[in-house]
Amino acid sequence: MISFDKKLIKGSIILLIIFNLYALLNFIFQSSMAMMLSIEDYGILAALFYFPYFLNIFSEAIQTIIAKYTTSNNSIEKSKNIFRRAFRRISKPTFCIFIVYMILAIPLSFILDISYGLFAINSIFIFNSFFLPINRGIMQGMKRFFSLGFNLLVEASFKLGLAILFVFIGWRVYGGILGATLGGAISLASSFLFLKEMNSAKERTAKTPDIYGYSTPVFLVTFAILVFYTADLFIVQLLFSKEIAGNYAIASILSKAVFWGTQPISKAMFPLSAENTAKKNRKTNNNTFYNSFALLIFGILACLSLFYFFPGQIISLFSGKDIALSASLLFILGISTSFLSIANLILLFKISQGKTKGALSFFLVLVLSIALLIYFSHTIYEFSYAFLTASALFLWSSIFFLR
Repeated sequence: MISFDKKLIKGSIILLIIFNLYALLNFIFQSSMAMMLSIEDYGILAALFYFPYFLNIFSEAIQTIIAKYTTSNNSIEKSKNIFRRAFRRISKPTFCIFIVYMILAIPLSFILDISYGLFAINSIFIFNSFFLPINRGIMQGMKRFFSLGFNLLVEASFKLGLAILFVFIGWRVYGGILGATLGGAISLASSFLFLKEMNSAKERTAKTPDIYGYSTPVFLVTFAILVFYTADLFIVQLLFSKEIAGNYAIASILSKAVFWGTQPISKAMFPLSAENTAKKNRKTNNNTFYNSFALLIFGILACLSLFYFFPGQIISLFSGKDIALSASLLFILGISTSFLSIANLILLFKISQGKTKGALSFFLVLVLSIALLIYFSHTIYEFSYAFLTASALFLWSSIFFLR
């Protein structure tokens, strides 16, 4: 019999409120950019966001790993040790990725017909994406859900305000991408304030058994989720005209509100499940998952109902334009993202228990999904249904592959 998990409900409510405020600010950001920029410029902005979406693979993996070991050690003194070790180990790879990115951006600027200057500004996301999740992972692992959520609001608020200002004064796509990157940088700086007690804490060595063996499959699974999450946006940009790609991007980005709107449930569940696993409390852990799953389904049904009954109004509110193509795709893409949201919850639950065998199988699923999207791309509707099929396959894989 399922009983209410008070810690999960409390943490989920805090994160749901704050994350959805965060999602609302991002919605206003995307809506403002869609209104203030031409469809072609908005398509370029969406293409530039492929890179931070890709970097989210590293961000989510780092935050998940840090949260897991912070929960296991459960003290501010040991958290300080985790913080210091993580920053030291991540610094060199971060600068290497920055250099490689700046070199690869040269041919990409010609292939995608996007100014190299825009790619250069985009590089700020590299530092935000590698360092910020260390602090957020410690907050999550220590169950400081309010601090974690507030830090997200700092990022979204500055991102929105600066981007609107820069676009308004005529910087167009440059203004949008500069506002977004500076918002992340300000959030990184402010995240240290939420952990200021670590400065005076006496550092103690944290136990991180098999951290490298655990990190690799976590990265692989996170890679599969987030590459799958962004694959449709990238492929549609290559296979369709700028106008159709821009219309699809509006519907796709809106549909992904299902994923981001329900993600707080998974974020709150993870440290609780990891803690229950450490205490070998299987019954409580299963109850935590069932509570999370029920909350997730409720959130998904609420979003899909809006997409089904009010697609035109949602598109119009978001973009300031009546776009029939985007409206007709919204519900299909919403179902696709719902499958991904459920898969994400299942995978995080398994990872929190140390179930990481079979992570490589997701690469096969990912390759098959991309092949489906490329092959079934004669029309944008065929492409959308291919994405729906691939999402269902990914959900099935999350249930059976990871052990």
